[in-house]
Amino acid sequence: MDMTQPREILDAALRLAPTERAAIATVILESLADSGYGQLSPVWEEELQCRLREVEAGRAELMPAERVFAEVEAELQARRGR
Repeated sequence: MDMTQPREILDAALRLAPTERAAIATVILESLADSGYGQLSPVWEEELQCRLREVEAGRAELMPAERVFAEVEAELQARRGR
């Protein structure tokens, strides 16, 4: 496939009506469902289930996303020497 072809297809799709774009997006997403793309490994699936059980049991400390992002940003800036 020519490397410009995906871009041309995308550009043409973006000129379609929203309902047509939605229909195309649905078909493309459904085609990925059986491909294994985006599937979690069994190890990650178990980790997520474990974390979910901790949250549901009230044993996990939950933080707002804004706080998490602020802490990460502060840590990154500290590492960069800012």
